[in-house]
Amino acid sequence: MVSLVGVLLSTVITRGYFYGILTSVLSIFSFNFFFTDPVHTFAISDKQDILLLLFFSIAAVISGLMSSKFQNQTIIARENEQTAQLMYEITESFLNLTGVENITSHTLKYLYQIADCPCRILLDGNRFPGTPSSGCIPPDTDLGLFENGIIYPIKGLTAEIGTVTFPATASFTAKTEKILRSTIYQMALVLDREYIYLEREQIRLDMESEHLKSTLLRSISHDLRTPLTEISGAGNLIADNIDVLTKEEIYKFITDINTETEWLTMTVQNILNMTRISDGRLDIHEEYESMDDLISQTVTRLPASYDHGRLHIQLPDKIILLHVDGNLIVQVLLNLIDNAYKHSGTNSQITLAGSYRDGMAHFTVSDDGCGIAPSILPNIFEGFVTMQTTSSDNRRGVGLGLSICKAIVQAHGGTITAENLPERGACFTILLPGNIA
Repeated sequence: MVSLVGVLLSTVITRGYFYGILTSVLSIFSFNFFFTDPVHTFAISDKQDILLLLFFSIAAVISGLMSSKFQNQTIIARENEQTAQLMYEITESFLNLTGVENITSHTLKYLYQIADCPCRILLDGNRFPGTPSSGCIPPDTDLGLFENGIIYPIKGLTAEIGTVTFPATASFTAKTEKILRSTIYQMALVLDREYIYLEREQIRLDMESEHLKSTLLRSISHDLRTPLTEISGAGNLIADNIDVLTKEEIYKFITDINTETEWLTMTVQNILNMTRISDGRLDIHEEYESMDDLISQTVTRLPASYDHGRLHIQLPDKIILLHVDGNLIVQVLLNLIDNAYKHSGTNSQITLAGSYRDGMAHFTVSDDGCGIAPSILPNIFEGFVTMQTTSSDNRRGVGLGLSICKAIVQAHGGTITAENLPERGACFTILLPGNIA
């Protein structure tokens, strides 16, 4: 029994068949040498001792083999548990991933940990436009490593969506290769989900674009027809009665035509800017402009029909330079001042001010009118949001000006906000990067 315990201990400690069998053989010879007659020799005089040693050796070998087998099964079970835990962590880490770049970089990290070598992920450019044509690789990795490399396909639910390539010198065990394939499959599932999401998002954007176009056409039909009718009527009236109209009457009609023309010009400019922004084609030509010049250009381009006496200008104490597209920034200021004239009341006072604080140039357009309705204040920079009047026929403007202002300011790396002043009136504030000259 002591000998059998020794065999079992040897198998447990060494975890192999060889040492268990070797211990069994040594135990048999030791038992023969010390306990069978004649003692202290390897001779056997009793036939029963031969049978005893035979069965003893069989029992020792079987117990050693079984113990070693149990040890190997324990090791395999522990390795399987570790593999299952790793696969669970990988699967869980992919659940909330969004964005093709995040998915590929996350997969690269796991594949590098598993394979202990760099790899390249190359996706189908038709399904995922914008992905690098050379594929996604770890930083500072030579693309030459992947020539004639080991390629694993990324198979989606319906088609192959890319490949994963390892260097030709890489070699993987069956266990490692199984984990690699499972990780790549998880990536394929997430990429399929992302592709479906991108498709749905594109469909939604297309539907919104069509809705925007139809809404734009409906909104501008009346606003364009009304001033055109007035221009046509005034022109015909002058042409038909040129001999009987006084100079004052002709001057009034021409002033009305000029006012409606200026309004039409501004409206058409806003519509053109909106279509360019929607199509992603808003061209920005940035140059260094001073804040004083931008404010001066804005005042110069105000329609003559506006009461310029209601507009007050506050220039900064120092020369402030901004790297902007001057025409677009002036268009923003014109839209804000135009809104102030239209919605703040007939006798309200409007202020256009410029200043510099905390590394940013500040433009403010404020008034002391009735302010912004609380119902539209949170969404005032969205398209087709405008102040309501008592009659839809009296509405002038399609509600695009502020959404255009926001898009232009953001394209310059700035922000625009709107608020109601504590006393009365509204204030629009534009922040743009600038420097003191």
